Amino acid sequence: MTDILHLGCGVRPLAGAVNHDRVRHGAWVDAAHDLEQFPWPWGDEQFDRIVALDVMEHLRCEVYEWLDECWRILRPGGHLVLRLPAWDHECGHRDPTHRWFAHPETFAFWDKRTEWYRNYGSYYYKQSNRWWEVELVERRDAGANWAYVLRKVND
Repeated sequence: MTDILHLGCGVRPLAGAVNHDRVRHGAWVDAAHDLEQFPWPWGDEQFDRIVALDVMEHLRCEVYEWLDECWRILRPGGHLVLRLPAWDHECGHRDPTHRWFAHPETFAFWDKRTEWYRNYGSYYYKQSNRWWEVELVERRDAGANWAYVLRKVND
């Protein structure tokens, strides 16, 4: 079994990964599931890495809901790799299926090393008690997207 889950693979499957999409539209889609339906069909601590490029901004659920599911299915120290549309770039707004946009500090609310966590995240998300360390935040695609790498933290 592979250690990588590729969420929302579309027409670009990731070699060696479990490739997921909402529907099984091609032979490369290993798992079909609506990510707005919880819990997701994968077991606790099943993967070392989750890759979600251009998918999470389309979900109608709250950020903490899908973030908690990613945390649940990642092994301790596992990584979540995201690409999300930048809040301040016009390209992010042209797609009518985008539900929200990312900021460089979006995930700081779940990182105990930050003031955003201390002042807000520790109160708003205390019930889930699922925390991350933000390892990378970087502009990509001529500024249209933000790339993030989050590491699961177990306390």
